[in-house]
Amino acid sequence: MPARAEPGPLQRALDWANGHLDLPHSLDTLAARAAMSRRSFTRHFRRHTGTTVSQWLLGQRLALVQRLLETTDQPVERIAERAGFGTPLSMRQHFAAAFDTTPSAYRREFRGR
Repeated sequence: MPARAEPGPLQRALDWANGHLDLPHSLDTLAARAAMSRRSFTRHFRRHTGTTVSQWLLGQRLALVQRLLETTDQPVERIAERAGFGTPLSMRQHFAAAFDTTPSAYRREFRGR
């Protein structure tokens, strides 16, 4: 079996960001973490993910919110904090726009299965 390749600087930066969604992130901070220029990072990021940094971050944060709603009893305020949303209201608005439901209704529906 061939040896598995080590992830490159872009993937390491994305893995780090995904593990630290509670922190603020920007294109510049992620490019610096990957030791790339902003332009180079943007090009590689788009090729690798097919989206923008802000859309990718939002998707990662919403996926974390879903997991936490499904697997914990933490209040929505704590989940918003852990997922890096500035406020619970911001999380609720993004969640509703993405999933056409509220976090509380999502939790009830998931737990009802």
